Order: sequence, then C-alpha cells, then structure tokens
Amino acid sequence: MANALEVEEGASVVQRRRLYLDEDGVIALSTSWLPGELAEAAPELIVTGPLPKMTFGLIDDRTGRRAVKRRDSVSIAELPEDVAPLLELAPGTPVLSMANHYWDQNGQITKYARDYMGPDRALAAEYDLQ
Repeated sequence: MANALEVEEGASVVQRRRLYLDEDGVIALSTSWLPGELAEAAPELIVTGPLPKMTFGLIDDRTGRRAVKRRDSVSIAELPEDVAPLLELAPGTPVLSMANHYWDQNGQITKYARDYMGPDRALAAEYDLQ
C-alpha cells in the first residue's frame, strides 16, 4: 500500500471495505486505502458503517483536498486469501479486478482502491461526454 498511496513504508493508513450485494449474490468487494492523516480531519473514516457523505465529499469538506484525477487499471487477478471467503470462492481463483488511484488538485494521492468482482459479474462504466 505504501507504493500505491505514495507514502513511506510503515506510515499509517485507513482501510475501508465494502461488500456490494444484490438478489443474485456478491456484485463486488471493494477495499479502499487512504493516507492516515486524513483520519485526523475526518475521524468518520475509521468508523465502520456508511459515511455522512461519500469518501471524497467528506475529505473535501474537512481538508479542502478535492479529487480531480482518477486512473483505473482493470485486470484478471487471483483472489487473495482474505478476500476469497467474502466472494465465496477459493483463494487464487482468477476474477475480474479493478484498481483505482485518485489524486487531489495538488497532485497528491487521496485514495487507492481495489475491487474484486463476484462470479459472473461484468464491470461497466458510464461517462457523460459533454
């Protein structure tokens, strides 16, 4: 995580994990990591449960750091041992995965996320082209 967040090895980070479900089962497991200093301004980040605003709204309100850039990397990845049971699959099972990096207006990483899609799920994105 240190490389992904561009922080020193051993620096504190915040981890948030969400499991998305529908009537057919697991859609995706999403895990986000944020630089630890963000929790000083927004302690809600370290509490389980929904945030009063989405992650970026909370960070912007409390710190003025606004997410302005995102990079997505989609790949087939083997499920890590800690993720596999949550998707009800065996560790090492290849699944569709997406990593996201987010930067603020100062070029600093505000969030890194990794999503693992559930079995037989598609990854879709929709963008306004105006």
